[in-house]
Amino acid sequence: MSNFDEIKNTPDKSETLPAEVATEASDTKKKKAPKLPKLNWRSNRKLRLGTTATAITVVVVAVVVLINVICGILADRFPWTLDLTADQTYSLSEESRSLAETVSSEVAITVLFGEDYFSQPSTGSEEYDTIFRQFYLFAEEYKTLSNGKITTTYVDLEKNPTQAASFKEKYDATSGDILFTCGDQYRMISLNDLLQEDMDYTTYSYTVTSLVEQKLATNISSVCGGESVTVTFLTGHDEDENAIAALKKLYELNGYHTQTLDFTSAGKISDTTGALAIVGPAKDYSVDEIKRLRDWLHNDGNLGRNLFVFATYAGTCPNLYDFLSVDYGITVTSNIIMETDANNYPMDIYGSYPYWPLTTIASSNLTETIAGKKIIMPLTLQLLTAKSSDTDKELLTNHALVAFPESTRLTPLSDLLAAESNDDVTQIEAEEYPLIGMAYARDYNVVNNESVQNYIVVSGSCEFANRIASSQYENESLAIEPLRTMCSLGDTVVISGKNLSAEMLSFSTLTAQVLGLGVFTLGIPLVLVAICLVVFFKRRHL
Repeated sequence: MSNFDEIKNTPDKSETLPAEVATEASDTKKKKAPKLPKLNWRSNRKLRLGTTATAITVVVVAVVVLINVICGILADRFPWTLDLTADQTYSLSEESRSLAETVSSEVAITVLFGEDYFSQPSTGSEEYDTIFRQFYLFAEEYKTLSNGKITTTYVDLEKNPTQAASFKEKYDATSGDILFTCGDQYRMISLNDLLQEDMDYTTYSYTVTSLVEQKLATNISSVCGGESVTVTFLTGHDEDENAIAALKKLYELNGYHTQTLDFTSAGKISDTTGALAIVGPAKDYSVDEIKRLRDWLHNDGNLGRNLFVFATYAGTCPNLYDFLSVDYGITVTSNIIMETDANNYPMDIYGSYPYWPLTTIASSNLTETIAGKKIIMPLTLQLLTAKSSDTDKELLTNHALVAFPESTRLTPLSDLLAAESNDDVTQIEAEEYPLIGMAYARDYNVVNNESVQNYIVVSGSCEFANRIASSQYENESLAIEPLRTMCSLGDTVVISGKNLSAEMLSFSTLTAQVLGLGVFTLGIPLVLVAICLVVFFKRRHL
């Protein structure tokens, strides 16, 4: 018999055991069966903390997702951008924000151009891209600040020929035009109106100034029924045409109407005129013209009219200047104000620096918001102001708008015109300082228990108006802020253009360092490292 057969035929021992022994063996096996160990306090803590960590992770992920969703919704409803440019290129001024918040009517802005050109501009020019982007962001901000009353839509007429025909028929509008509508009122501008290009002949380069904010504010205000004043420029006396053009552009950009009137041939000044402007006349006014001017300002005792006079060294006007002196106590002299302190020279401008002095705007009720700001007054004729007791008008007062410090001297105009160099002119110390370069007279009267008044503003420098486009000085503010007060337009929007030089579009150095090095390079990484270390050591001691 083989071994295999022996094993196969070996009886099962369990089968030969007595029943009692088999039962006892079975019970022993049951008693010795392994039991699951009870979890001690350390194991419980690991499980508890592990579960908590997992739950926290899930909650954090859910919160992050929820925050992203909420931020996306809020971004659509309340667009927000971080403007890090040195000149706040992409931020509305306080004047524009105030306008948006007080608009009570529904204003629709319709841009007849593709929206992508504004939201993601790529013209190849940094300045033009900035202007398109400005318009897009400003329009969104207007919508937010006005609680949805001011809305903007973009219509690509090239893709919508039917709408193109409709806009052409109703508004004579074509691709590139921008419509502002409120009820039956509408105004229209073009994309070219959003910027101004000036040639700098000293460097032979162009300077681009953004007019986006001005155009938005003035057109929104206009269609909403904002008051508008007409400024009439008197001509016919060899006026400074460049200065007139600069002033007209400034006034129109800020919502005023302008017109010209040849005073040598025209009979009557329009009753809609809120202010007259005489800008750099080289030829004098006749006696008849002075009478017409005086009658218009007097207005049969009702006043309510205003006059700007920008005198020039390039011509003499004894009749006109005598009228200003006798009627309003402001005398235009034949002395040019020159500066002896080099700190008050405009070093950025090529020319005869002593005769292009810098100074600041004086405080007065016409300059409350701009007092103390720096301006440039080239070739300024000294003005003298009379006391109210020196005139025939008891209710007349005179005030300085621009004054020069004791570092200035006077040079007779005849010496300056005859001199070959600055060393050949006479420098005279004035008897009284400060010297006045711009002043105004306020004529006051009471009609039917109501007060009425005239303002007459006289500038000793016509060249002042030719410098209003300079972004470094506040000539622009001084040229328009008095007009707002004179014409009693307390809510008129006065906004300056934004120069789009490379420096203005870049981050400021400090901002770049703080954000680049402080926040992104060091701040955020260090915070993440600290969090990781805390988590690591915490889990190590679980």
